[in-house]
Amino acid sequence: MDDKNKEYYPIIGYGEKLIEPITKKGGFGEPVFPRSYEQARIRVQKQVSTLKQEIAKIPEDKRMDELVVTVRLNEKFLAKSYIPDTLFRQARLENIGSRRWEIGDGDEKKQSKMHFVKIDKDSVDIFEEMLVKDESRLTKNLRNDIRKIEDISLLSGDEMIQGFDENWKEGTVEFVLHPFGSEDEQMLNKFKTILMENDVENNSLRIKTYPNGPTFVSAYLKRSALLDLTDFNPLRTVHPLSVNFFPEIRNGQSDSLLVKPPIGKNISQIKVGIFDGGIDPLHPLLLNYAKENKSVKTKPVRQGVDHGTAVAGVILYGDLNQYKANSQLNEPAVTVESFRVLPKTNLADINLYEAIDFIEEVVPTRNDIEVFNLSFGPAGPILDDEISRFTFSLDQLAWEHKKLFVVAVGNDGHLLSPYNRIQAPADLVNGLGVGSFTYNYSDGEKIRAPYSCIGDGREGCKVKPDIVAFGGDSHFPMHLLSTNQNSKWLASGTSFSAPLIASKAAEILGRCNQFNPLVARTLLIHSAQNPNQVDNEMGYGIVDQSVDEILKNDHNHVTVIYSSSLNPTSYAKLPIPLPVNAQLNGDVHLSWTIATLSKANALHVEDYTESAIEDTFYPHHQKFKLTKGNQSKILHIEKDNEVISELVDDGWLIGSLPCSSSTSQYQTEQARRGELKWDTVVKKWKKMRVSSLERPSLVLHGLGRNGSSERMDYATIITISVPKYQGNLHEDILNEYNVLEPVFIRSRNEIMLPIR
Repeated sequence: MDDKNKEYYPIIGYGEKLIEPITKKGGFGEPVFPRSYEQARIRVQKQVSTLKQEIAKIPEDKRMDELVVTVRLNEKFLAKSYIPDTLFRQARLENIGSRRWEIGDGDEKKQSKMHFVKIDKDSVDIFEEMLVKDESRLTKNLRNDIRKIEDISLLSGDEMIQGFDENWKEGTVEFVLHPFGSEDEQMLNKFKTILMENDVENNSLRIKTYPNGPTFVSAYLKRSALLDLTDFNPLRTVHPLSVNFFPEIRNGQSDSLLVKPPIGKNISQIKVGIFDGGIDPLHPLLLNYAKENKSVKTKPVRQGVDHGTAVAGVILYGDLNQYKANSQLNEPAVTVESFRVLPKTNLADINLYEAIDFIEEVVPTRNDIEVFNLSFGPAGPILDDEISRFTFSLDQLAWEHKKLFVVAVGNDGHLLSPYNRIQAPADLVNGLGVGSFTYNYSDGEKIRAPYSCIGDGREGCKVKPDIVAFGGDSHFPMHLLSTNQNSKWLASGTSFSAPLIASKAAEILGRCNQFNPLVARTLLIHSAQNPNQVDNEMGYGIVDQSVDEILKNDHNHVTVIYSSSLNPTSYAKLPIPLPVNAQLNGDVHLSWTIATLSKANALHVEDYTESAIEDTFYPHHQKFKLTKGNQSKILHIEKDNEVISELVDDGWLIGSLPCSSSTSQYQTEQARRGELKWDTVVKKWKKMRVSSLERPSLVLHGLGRNGSSERMDYATIITISVPKYQGNLHEDILNEYNVLEPVFIRSRNEIMLPIR
C-alpha cells in the first residue's frame, strides 16, 4: 500500500469520449394564476389609465417619443418561460430588459420580475382596445399573459437610485441608460444637456454604449443634479462609485530580502497577464521573468508600481516566506506580462472607464495569454439589481475570447453587512473571484481573513468568493517583493491571494496542452476544500495545493475530466466510469463540478446568464420508476421484467430514464426555491454503498434564455473515491474504459526555453 501511495497517477482526461446523446421527455402543467381574466382585465385597465396620466406629466426634455414602462409580474411567474411574449407582440411593446422586483415588506417580502418595455401612443391605444374586447375574442395565451401582470407603471425615482446613503452629497456615479438603438445619440444629447444645466462638465463624462446593450455613463455631480435626473425616462439606474486605485498594502512594513534571484538560464513559455499600476522591470527577481508592456498614457506613480511589483512577485514566486534565508530561487514556472492601466489620464475618471477601455483593447490581441489577474477595482459592495460596466466587460471578454480572469474580491470584509459584500468586478460569472484565508492565531486553523469580502454573489454565480488562497493578516503576513530591491513588504490582502490562483491556473494550462481556461477554472474550484462544503465566506473553499497535487490521482481516488459543448434544450449523458469488473466494497464517494461559459446580458440582470447546464444524477442504470396516478414503484428493468410487463398492461407508465438520486449541494434561500440552475458553476457530492451503484451517470441538460441558441462550452470534473478499496482504482478504470487516457503533464523542464 505504501508503494501505491508513493506512485504518481496523473488525472484522467478525454471523458468526453464517453458522452452519449439522449432524449428525455418532460413538461410542466399550467401554472395557478392569481386571479381570473375578468379580475385581471379590470385591474390592468385601471393601471393603464393611471399610466397615461403619469406619462403626460413627463417633461419633453426628459423623454423620447417612445417611453420606457415597467410591466411587473406576479411572483408565481419569475421563470423565463413566463415572459408575456404574446402580449408584448400583439400590443407592440418592445421588451428591452428586466430585473428583480420585490413585493411586500419584512418577512412577507417576495421576489418577482419587472420587464422594461418601450411603448408609444399607438401601443397604449392597442393595449386599451384589447382590454375592452370580449374575452372570447382573445386567444388563451393573451388572456393568460394579462393574468400574469401585477402592475404596469413608470419606474420610480427611488427604484432608479441605488446604493446612496443620506450623507451622500457629491461624488462620481455610474448611470445605466436603456437602449434606444438608432436614437441613442439623441437620447444621450438630452441626458448630457440636463447634466450641463447642473454644472457637470462635458469633458468629465465617460460614456460607453454596447451593441444591443445598455449605455454606461460616469460623471461627477452633486446630489441636486442626481435628484434632477430621477424623472429622466430613459434612465434605468444610477449608483455611486468610489475607487481604491491601489488597494492598501495592508499592515505594510519592511524587512530584509534574504533570497537570491534565479540563475537566469531558462524562462517559462507560460504567461500571466496582469492589469495593475506597473512594475519595476529592473528588480533582480523580476528581471528576465516580468515584462512591461503598453500602458495608458500617464506617468507611473510609486504607489502603483509598489502594488504591481508585489502582485508580479506573487505570481512568480508565491509568498517569499516559504524560502529559507539566503536560498536561491528556482526559475518560476510562469512569466508575467504587465499592462499598466493606472493611474488614469483623467483624475475624474473615478470608475476606471479608461482602464476598462484599455483592457478591452488589449485582451483580444494577446492570443499568447490565457489568464489575466486583476487586483484592483471599484470600492463598495455589488448591487443585485444592476451590473457594473467593469463586470459586464470582463464577462463579455471571457466569453468571446475564451480567457480566464482572476479577480480579487476586495478588502472590506470587516465592515457591517451589506458593506462587507464582494466588490466588482469579482462578481463576474465567467471567471474566478478570489478571497483570502489566514490562520487562527491560537490553534493554526485555516479561517477567512477578516478583511476578505464575503458573498453572496449575483444571479448567475451566487457562490462568491469562488475560492480563497492565502492572503495573510497582521499575525501571519505575506512576504512580498518591494520596489526597494534590498527589502520586502510584510503585508496582507486579497490583492495577493488572487495572483496565487492566477499563477496556478496558467501553470495548469501550460503543462497540460489539452486543457482550456474553462477546464482550469473548473479544476481549481473542484480541488478547493471547505469543511462546510460551500459557504459565503470561503466559497467552494481553500486552494493551497501545488499544481502537481491538483493534477494527481491516487490508487483509490480518481478524477476524470470531460470537456465538451451542448446546445440549449439538448441532453447529454456522462457515464461515471466506476469499474463493473473490479471487486469494490464499502462506500463510494462521488463529487463533481460543472462550469460553463455563458454569454452575459446586462439588460436582464436577474437573467444575466443566457445559458447554463442542469445536472441529474442516476446511480443505477437498470432501476426505473413506474407510476399510476399517485402510486409509484421502483423496479429492476431485468430482474423484474415480468412484473413490469404486467404493470404496463395495467396502465402504469415507466420513465424514459432510470431513477435519479438527490445530492448534496450549496443551499441558499434561492437554491431551495430551485433558482440556482442558471449559475455557471455546479458542485455536488454523493456518498453511496457500492451495491447501490451500477453504471452510474450524470445527465446534463442545456438551458438557454433571452433568445439564446448558441452552443455552450462546459467542463465537468468527476472524482470517484473508494477509501476501502485495496486494488488500484486508477488502473481498473483505464483498463475497463479504454477510450480514457491519463492527461499528459509536461514537467517544469519541458516548459522552459533558454534565455537568449
